[in-house]
Amino acid sequence: MKNVADVLELVRFNGLHYEHLQGDKSGYSSVRVNDKYRIEFVERIVNDETIATVCNITELTNHYK
Repeated sequence: MKNVADVLELVRFNGLHYEHLQGDKSGYSSVRVNDKYRIEFVERIVNDETIATVCNITELTNHYK
């Protein structure tokens, strides 16, 4: 994948299913690596640059399918 200037550009890649999480995961965003795993991360801006810090790699269950 090419570099993206801003994490929000991930929305263009439908296969990643980029989303802002809600509930007890509020403040986190995520992308799906494949049908089995999702990467959860926090986004912040430092010196006009968006930094994404990976917080968790979650195994998806049948609940998400």
